[in-house]
Formats: sequence, structure tokens, C-alpha cells
Amino acid sequence: MDPRYTDRLLATVKTAAAIGAAPAVEDPQTVLHRVYSAIILGDYEALRESMTEDVELVISGFGPLDGTWRGVNDMVAATRKNFAEVESQQPEIEGMISQGENVAVFLRESGVLKTSGQAYSIRAVQWYQFSGGKIKRIEEIVASVGKDRSRSLTA
Repeated sequence: MDPRYTDRLLATVKTAAAIGAAPAVEDPQTVLHRVYSAIILGDYEALRESMTEDVELVISGFGPLDGTWRGVNDMVAATRKNFAEVESQQPEIEGMISQGENVAVFLRESGVLKTSGQAYSIRAVQWYQFSGGKIKRIEEIVASVGKDRSRSLTA
């Protein structure tokens, strides 16, 4: 991932966590910051520690990365695989909404799919549902952006 973008991404999540955050160590924004940091660093064991055992990950709209995975082992394996299939990522958080045990992250990202060499540019929303200070469900809905909106991410 491009460090200029990942640094801003982490700063955005950290700022959101600091604004009006309760002093609880395991509030959702703190956990989310830890998760994004773990993914950026490739620390999938730290990622695993932030998930419930029965976590569910659902990705739709991103072609080769789409799927549904249940359980922490399958979710971590899918995350590792999916991030290995992209390069030159430039993620940017556009906004966040947090209420109770739910966080929605609105983001934009560009990069390259390694298998095809195809550049991509997406907008997405990631919904996180928390339970007991850990992530229980992640649902990511992706839409491609750019001049040719009909262009498939798998083409």
C-alpha cells in the first residue's frame, strides 16, 4: 500500500476515535484503527485478535474479491488472499458514522489487480458490527468509479 494514503487513512480513523470517544480501551473506533494498522503491516495475527470466533465477512461488487466467509480462520485467510491480489493501493476514508456497536466507513481506493494488471478505482462502504469489543461482522459494498462506469473489475 502507498504509505501516503495509509498514513492518512489511519489518521482519519484515529481522529474519529478521539472525537467524543469514551475512555474505554475497546471502543469500536480503537478496534478499527488496530485492524487497519494490522492489515497495513500484514500482521494477520493481530487482525485475528480483533475478531469474534464467528466473525462473518461479506464483500460484494469487487469481482475477483467477492465472497462470504464465516469464522475467524476463513476470514483471516480471505483477507490475506484478497490483499495479496492487489497492489499500489491508495485508500482514502471519506467519512465515518459510528453509533453504539456499529461503524460505517465510506472510502475511495485505487490500485492495480495483480492477476490482470488492470487498474481499479472504487468507492465502497464498509459496515462493521461489534460485539464485546471485537468485530462480529464486516459487510463491504463496492462500486467502480471513473469515466466508464460499466467497465467490469474482472475484465
